[in-house]
Amino acid sequence: MVTHSLKKNMNYQKCPNCDKSLNGFFSADLILESKVDFINKHLNQDKEAYCSSCSKPLLNRIADTFRKQKVEIERRLQQVIHFIPVMTSPSPVNWEYEEFATELSRSFNDFFGSGSQTTNRKIERATNLCKADLRIQCVRQGGNAVISTDIDFNEIGAGSANMLMVCMAGTAIRVTDMENFSAKKRDTIIEVIELTEKLEAIAMEIK
Repeated sequence: MVTHSLKKNMNYQKCPNCDKSLNGFFSADLILESKVDFINKHLNQDKEAYCSSCSKPLLNRIADTFRKQKVEIERRLQQVIHFIPVMTSPSPVNWEYEEFATELSRSFNDFFGSGSQTTNRKIERATNLCKADLRIQCVRQGGNAVISTDIDFNEIGAGSANMLMVCMAGTAIRVTDMENFSAKKRDTIIEVIELTEKLEAIAMEIK
């Protein structure tokens, strides 16, 4: 999983935002740069850093705003999540990217009947669900594409009580040079990342 370094804060004695001490037993810690950027972006601020104390109400305020938009955010994400590339190639041609240490995986089980059309529909649905979940996992880890994907199909049982198991795995990467993507795809991938970021904020419970 990608980690984000703190901004130049090692010399800070107090939080640049609230002046809370960063030394001592009751001191606070500065939050990660990614969280600082997140707060600045959604509250239209330009602070160098926030601490674990003053950032909590700010993050909760952002989350409360997004909760009101949750249904709309989820609906839009379902419409555009497929723009995150999922491919079997281990090394895309002309792509410059960073690879993550964490592998992604997803499995999906469902019952299906003996008819071929029913089976095909179930396989397609399960495959799409697996791909969607891999894409979400990828974005949550800071990536924007999934490579080296592998998919397995297994049938359990017999007759009308068959169970289909679809398993998919891949590697999350972050493409650093997106010039190989069309302008629309680049913009939509950025939108997917922002939508996922908002859902992550909604899920946060900061006390």
